[in-house]
Amino acid sequence: MNRDELQEAAAKRLFHSKRLICMWATGCGKSRIALRFLEAHPEFRCLILVPEQDNIKNWLNEFDKFGIPSINVTIICYASLHKYKGTSWDVVVFDEVPHVDTEKRTAICKALKGDYILALGAVVTEEERQTLEQVYGKFDMSIVSLSRAISLGLLPAPLVNVLHLQLDDNAKIYWYKGATYTDKGYYQILTNLVDKAVSAFNANPNNKFLKMRMLRAGNERKRFLGSRKDQAILRICQELDKKGKRYICFCSSIKQAEALGGNNAYTSKSPKSMEHLRRFNNHEINSLFVVGKLIEGQNLNDIECGIIGQLGGTQRITVQELGRVFRSKKPVVYIPVFDESKDNSFLYTLTSSIPEEYIKHYNF
Repeated sequence: MNRDELQEAAAKRLFHSKRLICMWATGCGKSRIALRFLEAHPEFRCLILVPEQDNIKNWLNEFDKFGIPSINVTIICYASLHKYKGTSWDVVVFDEVPHVDTEKRTAICKALKGDYILALGAVVTEEERQTLEQVYGKFDMSIVSLSRAISLGLLPAPLVNVLHLQLDDNAKIYWYKGATYTDKGYYQILTNLVDKAVSAFNANPNNKFLKMRMLRAGNERKRFLGSRKDQAILRICQELDKKGKRYICFCSSIKQAEALGGNNAYTSKSPKSMEHLRRFNNHEINSLFVVGKLIEGQNLNDIECGIIGQLGGTQRITVQELGRVFRSKKPVVYIPVFDESKDNSFLYTLTSSIPEEYIKHYNF
């Protein structure tokens, strides 16, 4: 089954079931399902919800690209959902549906009516599905995983290079409570703080302060691992730059993106982010260094390679980051990981997403 056939089948399935979740890997053309459905029913009034303002333009471009009228279509960000409380539509499309899974937004959705509901996402958890069903009733599921997308030829076979690193255990450069520590020693301190925070939260799971402390501890450890990969990432970038490759680098922090990417950094704090994106898509620059952006909804032209500076702890982030790169004809991904660290469990989210035959391991 090719891409067009899958999309057409999903559109017909929505018409018959009226409630459909499409959990398709990034790059498989989820938005085209909605377009095909509206193309067959141009009289339907449709509300499309997206994560960010930039995504609205992408949707409008898709309507124009396929020559489908958008006169009956309203596209808004999830942040504006409250303005549409109590409205009724023929079709409601939740793009990147995990964004609706908050207590406040779920409450608003209970007063948002739709004859047909289409939910789109690269990864949709069981909890998120249950939230939708509490509001809108039973949903059908259409699933195209990364592995299936590759086997069907929807996405090209990738080359994923896992680069194994070691935390330094010689130079003592970190000061903590009156003593100095090596990379490895300081990492162990951060791990102990995470374990302590997790234990405290597990003993009192309804305590929001303990939850935030646990999340902060985990994020601090993740950022530390990411920051220690600066030199490894720089080596990869220099090699790709020599070869004139076009690539995107997913960084672990804004500081890292700005340090490594300079004027090519695309972050929430960069006032010229959209200008950098435009320059990349126009081939004026060949690299983008991003943090928490470009994972959802953005179209990037002619990416050849990707660097994942720090694997996420969830399958969703990993699948979305990989999906950005897998739109290339011959995608190549570089993932530096520290052995004997939390990276090992993060790495599992990768190996559980794509076949092992496409993954190569190297000491770096």
